[in-house]
Amino acid sequence: MNGLDQQMDANNQAVLEHLRQQDARTEGIASSIDELLAILKMAKSGIGFFAATGRVLRRVVVWFGPFIAAVAAIWGLAHGKWPGQS
Repeated sequence: MNGLDQQMDANNQAVLEHLRQQDARTEGIASSIDELLAILKMAKSGIGFFAATGRVLRRVVVWFGPFIAAVAAIWGLAHGKWPGQS
């Protein structure tokens, strides 16, 4: 082999080694991304739970809120707590 062939082989080996290193880094990044996706899926289900709970509580307040306010007003009037008095 002459000097040019040796230089080409050395360059080829360097490129192949660099590609192996990049593949290892890419595999590490892929596993990290999988973990992040799992966390985001759990967060999405948690957000769905809180949204459903909020919808239920809103319905409860809309239906029972006026009754509770009326009962509180009647109780206050019955016990001498007229509006404007503390």
